[in-house]
Amino acid sequence: MRTMDRQKTKFKGSTAVLIVSAAVLLLLAVFAAAFGRGNDRQPEDALLQVGGAGAVRVSDGAEVLQTLTYTRCTHTVTRRVTAPVELYGKTLEEVQPLYPEWQITGFSATEVSMSQQPDLFCPAHLVLMTGDNGKLCVYRNKYGDALALEKQLDAEASAFPADVQAELKLGIGFGTEEALSGWLENMES
Repeated sequence: MRTMDRQKTKFKGSTAVLIVSAAVLLLLAVFAAAFGRGNDRQPEDALLQVGGAGAVRVSDGAEVLQTLTYTRCTHTVTRRVTAPVELYGKTLEEVQPLYPEWQITGFSATEVSMSQQPDLFCPAHLVLMTGDNGKLCVYRNKYGDALALEKQLDAEASAFPADVQAELKLGIGFGTEEALSGWLENMES
């Protein structure tokens, strides 16, 4: 009987050692991930948190991360591109004037992050607006920061009630061509 009790104690002791070992390995993995062992990228906002901004320069092959949050539809679009060669070797102070309509939110040698909130609909929407000649036009945000004319309709904005005319001056967004057509049919009837 004593042999069996010793084996149970021995088994419990080995289990405890295994559990403690697993916990230590897990902690080591967490620390390695947190402190970026083997990861040569700096945190996006490292420079913005540390003084001496002039010390860090954009390296060759760095990336630009642009986040656009469209106020008219509240959608967010993020685009990641290789930084233009004109940015290579530049500091934060030298990059900021090149993007006056953007807020730089992170800066490191490998990545420049920036954001903007354009007062537009995102590229996923068709936008019905009054054109310069008073006719209704359909626009789309093709490039992320400006609307481009898709087509002009025969309908005159002046044919609609005053409150709808006011909306049309600002633009009304639609997710599909069918939704836009349905709205027009409903308004004309």
